[in-house]
Amino acid sequence: MGFIGALPSEVRRIIATLAPEIRRPVINVCAGNFTIPSILRSAGYAGDIYACDVTLYTSALGAYLTDRPLDLKIRPDAPATLAELLNIDTPADAFASIALLYDLRQVWKMKNPFQARQVESYRRNWPALVAKLKAKLAAYKEHLAGVRYDPKDGFEVLQESSPEHHIFTAPPIYKGDYEKLDKLLTLCLEWTPPAYKPMLDTDLDIYRLIARFEGYAVVIYKDMPPVYEILGQPTAVIMPRGRGSNTLRVITRGSRRIVVRHQVKSEPVGPFLPASCSPTGREKVTLARITLGQSIRMNELFASARINTFTGGTAESVAFMLDGKIFGKADFCKSSHQWKFPDEEGFPPMIYLMSDLVVPNDTPRLAKLVLLCLLSSEVKQLLDIHFSEDFAYVGTTAFSAHAASMKYRGIFKMHKRMEDPNGYRLNYCCRFGGHSLQGALKSWMRKHKESK
Repeated sequence: MGFIGALPSEVRRIIATLAPEIRRPVINVCAGNFTIPSILRSAGYAGDIYACDVTLYTSALGAYLTDRPLDLKIRPDAPATLAELLNIDTPADAFASIALLYDLRQVWKMKNPFQARQVESYRRNWPALVAKLKAKLAAYKEHLAGVRYDPKDGFEVLQESSPEHHIFTAPPIYKGDYEKLDKLLTLCLEWTPPAYKPMLDTDLDIYRLIARFEGYAVVIYKDMPPVYEILGQPTAVIMPRGRGSNTLRVITRGSRRIVVRHQVKSEPVGPFLPASCSPTGREKVTLARITLGQSIRMNELFASARINTFTGGTAESVAFMLDGKIFGKADFCKSSHQWKFPDEEGFPPMIYLMSDLVVPNDTPRLAKLVLLCLLSSEVKQLLDIHFSEDFAYVGTTAFSAHAASMKYRGIFKMHKRMEDPNGYRLNYCCRFGGHSLQGALKSWMRKHKESK
């Protein structure tokens, strides 16, 4: 359990390299978890920092860090199992309660035994968790000494501030981020949020306001030429991030150009299923966790040259074997943005399939066996334990010149189809579990290998 943080490590390193060049007071719009002020202080910037945001989470943290009052009350109709845990007597207690409450945002309804155990564990250990978090808060407050904060609209702050400031911001990517972040919090707590205009990375108004300042560093998560026309070309590029739309860019004024090439050295992996070896259905199917370096080695050996593989953020890689010989692998990460599924209440937990791969083989449709294996109960159990979650779905994105992906068709269901400069971006999903690894082989033999 810890504070929420969304900035990738590469961006945090770039901000740290910019800190010695800053000669102006800093304004941090969309303060979030105060990550940017923390980085600047760690990198030696001792000047003035003013931060703003509109969420209850950030405002409660800001109230504690800056010794500012926050009018906060526990709702009379708050869920009893949660309300009895909350303590808002002091700013430290209030934020500790909010941060721990946020940890329970996906499980508090206790829809299944797994979620019930998670909630019960938090309830049982709540006093100890609060004490531990308050100790971290005290250290964080000391580290951020001198930072000022107001719960205030970022547009308003930029309009009112003089150009003699250095602006730091990473505009939100998705509409409604503010409300989603605070949904459970406002179910339990009453507060008066500031009036604000939703801020999105696609809204050019925010960049026009930033352009008038003497210094700025703006993080964007996709290629946006209209933004470059306003703020200038990126001065820091983080590569590779898979497909151009995922490359991270930091646009700055008055700083040198930085290119970060984040690479992981590949590692040996094998043995592999021979190309001439066709499954008979009598083999034993097993899985093995592999390192990121081993996953990258399989990309080097077997991934198509036209595919721009993306390994940043990979949290778990699994290889699948027939009688001890690897025939495929899958890379997973925990998505911070859950998909809405038809006929489902809320947002059932989903693990994101970053990539899957089959080794070259003369047997048609062997890639579908990889898909069936990664949906197995054994993989679900491994990922549930790794992430302390009870995943219901697997989601992935295919890039294709066609309106459907033949590889995923018949196993995964189309969730959303979006146009892409090179064709289509296809979101697919499938329910997790439901069969074992050995069952995956039987199903593949019956439905795919023997199909004409």
